[in-house]
Amino acid sequence: MTGQTTQRAGVTDITNADPCVVTIDTDIDLYTGAFIRLTDLNGSMPVPRGEDPINNKKFRIVLNSATEFKLQDPITHEYIDSTNYTPYVVGGSCNYVQQDFNYSGS
Repeated sequence: MTGQTTQRAGVTDITNADPCVVTIDTDIDLYTGAFIRLTDLNGSMPVPRGEDPINNKKFRIVLNSATEFKLQDPITHEYIDSTNYTPYVVGGSCNYVQQDFNYSGS
């Protein structure tokens, strides 16, 4: 049986810039054009983490390196401008959103 493989990394930095750049703590085989979802960033966490407007949203990415990428709108591909967002503090997760799903039962 094959299916989706969880690919997740911790967020170590998010810039307040245009475009918004995210840094993660490990290489999870992302590529330019892949889709990710950023989670656990909102202000309701026990420790505020900043960047609330991008929490639990899906983005298309453009890689700068294996662990750093720019965020784009998944439909228009316009870069995300985070200059007016609450600054990043700590924590959060980057989750790869797999587009293909294959299932073969036995």
